[in-house]
Amino acid sequence: MYRRASDFAEQAHRMQRRKITGEPYFSHPRNVAHILRDAGFREEVVAAGFLHDVVEDTPVTLDEIRAAFGDDVAELVASHTEDKSQSWEERKSHTIDVVRTGTLEQKAIIVADKLDNLQSIKYALSSEGNKVWGYFKRGYDLQKWYNESIVANMYVGLEKEEIPSYFKQFEQLCQWIFRK
Repeated sequence: MYRRASDFAEQAHRMQRRKITGEPYFSHPRNVAHILRDAGFREEVVAAGFLHDVVEDTPVTLDEIRAAFGDDVAELVASHTEDKSQSWEERKSHTIDVVRTGTLEQKAIIVADKLDNLQSIKYALSSEGNKVWGYFKRGYDLQKWYNESIVANMYVGLEKEEIPSYFKQFEQLCQWIFRK
């Protein structure tokens, strides 16, 4: 399943580029999947990590994900997929709600996604400084609100021993980036 999900996501995102680095977009879902795999999550969660942006950002549908990877993977992808008909604030509030109320696996995919995004921002800050915030439709203040809200809600309902170590890494990186 790992290889199939990787190939599927790479093909779906083949024409896309990351907005900050300009590198092929697939580098992001690959990084998310690797974070999940390294944390010991089951293959369906890792597959969902590869596929987490496919429905949101490409013509691929949730039904196609379900047919190719099964209900479990499709439900994990669906929990992470934003409704682009909503405003940025509505979409981000929904993600924060999923982080607060979701399962460990749902939270894990979201936090892995946000960790990789912040790692890209940290890299860009080192070379571009605060110009990096111009890449986003919502600047520094709203990015800070969003990421700090993820941190404030990601531990809700989890036992200390089940929290992946990269959650703390995300929290620390968020504090460093938004330290102003």
